[in-house]
Amino acid sequence: MGIKLNPFSKIALVILVGAVAYLAVFLALSPVISPRPTTMMQMMGSFGSTNSVIVNLVSFILAVLSAFLFSLYLLKSEEKKTGGKSELAILKKALSEDEKNIVEEIEKAKEITQDSLRFRLGWSKAKVSTILTNLDKMGLVQRERIGKTYKVYLQK
Repeated sequence: MGIKLNPFSKIALVILVGAVAYLAVFLALSPVISPRPTTMMQMMGSFGSTNSVIVNLVSFILAVLSAFLFSLYLLKSEEKKTGGKSELAILKKALSEDEKNIVEEIEKAKEITQDSLRFRLGWSKAKVSTILTNLDKMGLVQRERIGKTYKVYLQK
């Protein structure tokens, strides 16, 4: 689905799919399980018959199942749109601009040294070190000591 739906629209769509599925199954099974009565006595006795209860029950169960499967489809299509980066994208919204800049640079490089980050961003050693320490404490990045610097990469 190329259209982004709000939660209310998704619920309404799932209910609509369930209702259409119920109607389709009911109309398909009615003539098979409970054929049309031909006499007046058959018509009067068919309202609470076992056959009509079975048709309604089967229709309802299949409608609920189809609505459930459709809701799973909507959920999977939403996950495909975000592409697995949803957690990081959500976390980025809570970060300061400087923290976002560092995370984006690490994302681009996959793995980078702390000195390279400092030169790319044009910041002081202290600023880069402080921000990386905070990001490390948050669990977003991980640092490995390599000589006099650190190798930095995003936490998985």
